[in-house]
Amino acid sequence: MNNQSMMNVVTLTSARPESKNGWYLFADALYWKVDIGSTDWANVNDTSDPTNTEAHNHSLNFKWDWGFRAGIGANIDHDMWDTNLTYTWFFTDNSNSAGKPNSVVVDQIGIDVVNLGRTLTTGSIKWNVRFSMFDWELGRWHYVSKNLALRPHVGVKGGWINQKIHSEFGNPVVPNISLKEKFENNYWGVGPSVGINTTWVLGTAGKEMDHRFSLFGDFGGALMYGHFEVENKQITETSPDVRVQGLHQKGLDRNLATAMLQGILGLSWDTAFNRDRCHFMFKVGYELQYWFRQNQLVRSFVNPAVNLGALSIGGNNLTARNQRLSDDLSLQGITAELRFDF
Repeated sequence: MNNQSMMNVVTLTSARPESKNGWYLFADALYWKVDIGSTDWANVNDTSDPTNTEAHNHSLNFKWDWGFRAGIGANIDHDMWDTNLTYTWFFTDNSNSAGKPNSVVVDQIGIDVVNLGRTLTTGSIKWNVRFSMFDWELGRWHYVSKNLALRPHVGVKGGWINQKIHSEFGNPVVPNISLKEKFENNYWGVGPSVGINTTWVLGTAGKEMDHRFSLFGDFGGALMYGHFEVENKQITETSPDVRVQGLHQKGLDRNLATAMLQGILGLSWDTAFNRDRCHFMFKVGYELQYWFRQNQLVRSFVNPAVNLGALSIGGNNLTARNQRLSDDLSLQGITAELRFDF
């Protein structure tokens, strides 16, 4: 590109909120829920009727919970760019139980001891998810028409998503048996992110027309390289503290490149005050984050017909066969944000 061409480059008008110092703070209230693939944990068959062929599947559905997101940013003089750093925190858990007298409960996460001649009649599970994520962005707001502004941005995303599962199955009658299980799927990752923010001005109001109402949509994604620390522990007892079988799977950790996508769509209101030295914005929308391959838990199956001495239950030598789930996780719900430029 020659010098004349460089001088003819058109610079789009900046659309970022102006303030005296160029700093801004923002805080979000999150009312989200989590959905995870492969949360089927138990199958129940009522044996009181010998002719009954129906079985009821139990899958854990997470409830809605509160979280937060907060950040700080600054407007940069060079080419009217801006940069910000954000932290997001969200925690949720839920529990479920299954079984009753005259029923058979089949464990769908750990070892199925029913096939080993030991009937389970009750089951319970508790599953929690802890989401902790940092984002750094560099972007530029600019008008592409009178009422439409865009902000392409690049950055880095990194953080943790930890899952913990505790389940217990049992039979309260003789012969008494209790199967206790602990699973963990702890992930950390970091990688580049890219996206675009959009604002479409719907109209203005006020004596000086300084109250602006807009439709906004923010979309982005990241490709992250990270580590999954996976744990699988199971203990079977015939009475309290009398262990007859134990399984602690080793070598389940994985290093993987995973992707995520996110988007939010909603409405915003903003205004300038203090002689345009400060700016205030409120926005609310529906947000979705989709994280691929986040459930790296391993389900174990046993084959009592193979005598390789890998596992011992009641004197029987068994071998365990593992199945990696490699399923997805999503977070979705209402996001409300306050932003203050000063």
